[in-house]
Amino acid sequence: MFNCNLGIVFTSLTQARARTYYLQRAWLGVLLFVVSTSSLATTLSLKDAQHLALNQDVYFQGSKLEEAAYQHDSDAADSWDNPTITTTLQSVPTDGFSLNQEPMTQLKLGIRQAMPRGDSASISRTIAIEEAQKEPVKRAARRAWLLRAVAMDWLAWYQAEKNLVLLREELQSLVQLLETVESSYRSGVGSTQQQDIIQIRLERLRLKDTLLQKQQAASVALAQLSRWFDFSSEVSFTVPDTLNHHDIFPFNKSVARQVKRRDVLDVIDAHPSVQLLVKDELVATQKLSLAKEQTKPKWAFEAAYGYRQDAQNGMSQADFISVGVQVDLPLFSSKRQDANVSASAARLGVTSTQRRLEVRRLAALAEAREAELVSLSARQQLFDTALLAQSESLAESALNAYMTDKGTFDGVMRARISYISAKLDALALHVDIAKTLAELAYLYYPLTNEQNQLTVSRLKDRFLDTHNRFLDTHKITTDGAAKQ
Repeated sequence: MFNCNLGIVFTSLTQARARTYYLQRAWLGVLLFVVSTSSLATTLSLKDAQHLALNQDVYFQGSKLEEAAYQHDSDAADSWDNPTITTTLQSVPTDGFSLNQEPMTQLKLGIRQAMPRGDSASISRTIAIEEAQKEPVKRAARRAWLLRAVAMDWLAWYQAEKNLVLLREELQSLVQLLETVESSYRSGVGSTQQQDIIQIRLERLRLKDTLLQKQQAASVALAQLSRWFDFSSEVSFTVPDTLNHHDIFPFNKSVARQVKRRDVLDVIDAHPSVQLLVKDELVATQKLSLAKEQTKPKWAFEAAYGYRQDAQNGMSQADFISVGVQVDLPLFSSKRQDANVSASAARLGVTSTQRRLEVRRLAALAEAREAELVSLSARQQLFDTALLAQSESLAESALNAYMTDKGTFDGVMRARISYISAKLDALALHVDIAKTLAELAYLYYPLTNEQNQLTVSRLKDRFLDTHNRFLDTHKITTDGAAKQ
């Protein structure tokens, strides 16, 4: 009955895992089927790209196999060496080789069992368990790194595609401007000259060359993004119309400045890359304990049974039983054992130092990215409130002045170039802010990712409360910019 129930439970678990696996593959298959329709361009959002990359990353499968291997190692480590069985025919006389000639001749059967040195077997098992427990942390660190890497490649592709949109719009504006100038030149109205038409045509050719370069950059960016997941070459992807910064990093840029630095360090300390070093420190601690166990004596126990034949005169001879204990004395290996202990202690110190350095490095990066984000947000506010509008007004004023013989055509072209440059700069600034937010999302991964097993819920609630209070106090908009 027990075996039957166990088989049912195992079958149920297997079926549940199979259903989960096929559901994931089905979702991926549906998505790839949708995007493989060559007749329609499919919008590939940042979340979709990250989801595809996470589902197709083979690292996670290898990590799970590595974890299973360490678990098997832990089962194998906590065991004794095999006993040794010996069979000896001893004290046989050489003058007749008769087994009953001399009373000391016997057939001896012995068994010997060596014991682990101290608690080395248990410690070795603990080391294997700690190594197995590192794998989920490695997967979390890989996930955080992969989300950031995909975000950077996707944002580069987004910027390249949006550059194409702006340049195509500018090309269309130049076509309209050319038609207007040609019409004015044919009608003889104003001071339009033939060189003005030539200059527009030359600028249009330069813009077409720039478009070809940007198309190449967009193709390269998409190819760079495609290294994270597989799709057919016939798939046509497009970027979404807008880029929401809040989807990348849900917190306000200043939220880390509103809480105590100790809380920020606690979040950094829960980062997978730091926790991985914590696991390394635990393994190094156990290895130090294992090195100390090697200084203890190693015991072995043995027992033997000696069988003797009856004497030649028919007298019965008693059999023998032997029991013994063996222990090795570390007389000549003490120097080596002490050196191993010292080396293990030094490696423990190295891992502890690396963990502190990693916390300091990530905290410094977070501080730098926040300072960078403040500067970028100020620039974006300048573009949104004044620079773009004034550049557009300048382009319109220059064209109106030229059409009324109050301006030069060179002024018109300079104003248009300034306007398109301002729009391209505004787009680059928007993407730079998104990249900085992606960096912050990586640095504050325990707060921004619900699937992270290392999430500190208490700190997350504290950050959310502070964030909401900051929004209420300063009336922060959804994209993190303060209302004027």
